[in-house]
Amino acid sequence: MKPRTMYLMKKLLTIITIISASIVSAQNNKDSLNVIYKNYFELLKTKDKLDTVVLKVNNFEELMKSNNQIIKKLSDAELFGLKNQLEQRRKKIINTTEFVFASNASLNAIKQLDATSDYLTQISSLNNPENSDLGFSLSEEIAEILENEIIKGSRKINGIKKSKFLLFIDNIIKSPLTEELTSAIPVVSSIKSVVNLVMGNALKGNDVSIDDVIDLKKSLNVYLVHYEGLAKAQTEFEQNLGNLDIRKEGLVLLLTQYTTERSNTLNPNAISEQDKKLTLTNVINKHYTKGIVQQSVDKIISAKPLDYNNHLTNKNLMYPTYALNQAKFIRDEVESLSKEYISIFSTYQSALKQVLEKSKAIGDKNKIDNKISELEIKLLAVQVAFDDNLNIYNLNSKFNALMEY
Repeated sequence: MKPRTMYLMKKLLTIITIISASIVSAQNNKDSLNVIYKNYFELLKTKDKLDTVVLKVNNFEELMKSNNQIIKKLSDAELFGLKNQLEQRRKKIINTTEFVFASNASLNAIKQLDATSDYLTQISSLNNPENSDLGFSLSEEIAEILENEIIKGSRKINGIKKSKFLLFIDNIIKSPLTEELTSAIPVVSSIKSVVNLVMGNALKGNDVSIDDVIDLKKSLNVYLVHYEGLAKAQTEFEQNLGNLDIRKEGLVLLLTQYTTERSNTLNPNAISEQDKKLTLTNVINKHYTKGIVQQSVDKIISAKPLDYNNHLTNKNLMYPTYALNQAKFIRDEVESLSKEYISIFSTYQSALKQVLEKSKAIGDKNKIDNKISELEIKLLAVQVAFDDNLNIYNLNSKFNALMEY
């Protein structure tokens, strides 16, 4: 096995080891690489890799001389058949570059889906305590609740000025930690901190009773439920994306390995140790474009244009059947992965909608309905842009062209 292939296999096996560990705590994770890529590795173990090993012939030159003698005795019809086979082989080798290019482009589109900032920014803004898109501002709501449940018109609370007390509360709710993180969890922590502060104050004097604290908790509970709902939806969303990210990286490695095998078959050791540091896109641009491969193939054939049998047995022009199986596996996984990414976003949207529907009791019903509609429109825009960039039609077109010969 060549160093590049060994490197990729070791890296991919490392990812599988990580996934295997996660299966212990999530046995129902159907996206585990251990399961998804089982058939692929079985294919790699059982295939007869004629393109990456030395042909098992004691005297290769003697075999070529024998073939050349046989060619002289072939009929025109037989020569025509060999010519067609060589042309089909040539097209398959060249067309594989376009399949690899399309597969890489689709994988890059999947990577870019993580950067759907407009949609996700709209969601993260809901966690801002000053945001009033839903008809309420958490910072204002808490200040009002404290006025009604705790302060009750007093200028001081157990010796602490009302203004100073509210300033502490405001600082807790609007802390930099809450603003910088997109997660709703800091908001939940801030609400709980407010309760703790009030409870601590209640222990220092008689101005705040235990009943006041109980009433405060009841009043704040609806906001805790709201922000905890947002936090739960986001946590599940990020976990699901994390699982698919591992699949995505595994698929990139498989496509890189596939590209390396096809490139090094035609031009042995073309992809060097230094190339391992490059992205797949750069490896393709440097070694495996249609122009580079076509030039290499035609150079070999043009040296002896009529020696069809020689070319068909040339190890640099080998194209094994398993390479088509690999291509199909990669195509199927790209399509499956893209569908699951969109499914995760749709599930996230549904979870958010449920949280927002329940929050109509504390917010403005019309504003909440508008926010739900706005998020759905933005998610649709994400899906349309994703489908355009993914371009599954082009990927299938290149794959079908590869399978025609």
